[in-house]
Amino acid sequence: MPFYRFFGDDDDATHIAITTSINENVNAGDILRSKVAGSHGLLEKANDTGLNAVGVAMASGSVGESIEVLYQGTYQVNFTEESLSSSDIGKRVFVSATNGQATITPPSASGKTLIQLGFLRNTNGTCFINPQTLMIL
Repeated sequence: MPFYRFFGDDDDATHIAITTSINENVNAGDILRSKVAGSHGLLEKANDTGLNAVGVAMASGSVGESIEVLYQGTYQVNFTEESLSSSDIGKRVFVSATNGQATITPPSASGKTLIQLGFLRNTNGTCFINPQTLMIL
């Protein structure tokens, strides 16, 4: 059962996170989605063929372990792009075709799902996280 935590003082929470089990090995900064009938956990790495993204892993973990997952707030995300530039700051961030990775290039192929993770805050991959599925292409 996921446990929601609100971080910050009583009136100024900085982010929302859940603690839940994972169905595969993940690294801090990986994007995660829900796993239906997962034999080891409730979450797995997201990609653009799934229907959702839950949040971002706040720690690395192994199959069956419980980790904190950022549901909304700011965190450094793993990107498929080798480098991000200052002209990318403020751009929308999407779930990529690579499991657990983000991209600033929205998927456009038929059969892909356009899942916006949030917005890029700086060139080290820190993003404002607020996942939402926009459409199936």
